[in-house]
Amino acid sequence: MNDFTPELVSGEGRRALNVDVFKPDGPNGVTVILVHGGGWVAGNRAMMHGYGKVLASMGFLAIAAEYRLLAEAPWPSQVEDVRDVVRWVRDNADCLGVDPGKIALQGYSAGAHIALMLAGTQPGSGNEAAIPGDPAGSQVAAVVSFFAPARLSVEPSELARPPLAILLQGGGAAEALAASPVYLLNQNFPTTFLLGGMEDYMQPLDSGLDQLKAFVDAGVEVEFHYLHSQRHEFAMTPGMMADVMAEVAFFYRRTLVDRAALEEEARSLSPFALADNREEFGKLMASRHR
Repeated sequence: MNDFTPELVSGEGRRALNVDVFKPDGPNGVTVILVHGGGWVAGNRAMMHGYGKVLASMGFLAIAAEYRLLAEAPWPSQVEDVRDVVRWVRDNADCLGVDPGKIALQGYSAGAHIALMLAGTQPGSGNEAAIPGDPAGSQVAAVVSFFAPARLSVEPSELARPPLAILLQGGGAAEALAASPVYLLNQNFPTTFLLGGMEDYMQPLDSGLDQLKAFVDAGVEVEFHYLHSQRHEFAMTPGMMADVMAEVAFFYRRTLVDRAALEEEARSLSPFALADNREEFGKLMASRHR
């Protein structure tokens, strides 16, 4: 017996997409849409089932999403597919028992790239036209990005071989830049958690730090954790998954579930939370010692 419910997401001009819905016993209102990796050419939603089970046990409605791979549909159809999954959640929020304003995308490798591209082109981003199709109803409140290729290589040797040659349909530097999420960051970009491994030769620490700087420079609310000694797709291993998902769940809790309560608690207990800078803090301390 499955611990998930299979559903179909209909779409205009394409086949229906399969999604697997992991429902929590005690829902917190947050939906996490899980987007698998595989270099845009491989992989399937079953790769996300382990994450879905763990997240559901923590109170999140988790959805392992299907998107069409490049052999079936050219880029950027994958972004449109995940947009349709977001819209499906919004349209069915009542029966799913979730808050349509608390939808998160959690992507891995190529799936994280797709998630970031969607977030960077959602309504209010100013980049809606960067991806063909209708972005209406595709707003998400948070993104968790595991080892994303967020700045695609423009080196001719890289562009000439898979998977970039397939993704970009033989295009060059201009196409690579257009498909790089770091150029779509904006002040309305959702809160993002960047994760990776310091021994990941696919997306090394330099790549992660480059992404972090781009997010900070764009004024996006961002968190960052690169784990020492870990390589690509480290979070999928049984020994890592539960603890890594606990950290991700804590991010969602602080961002989407209990943000206001935690901020109020900090203000009630910590004088540092009552000031926004050193000058304000100095004035506060001076007033308390008169």
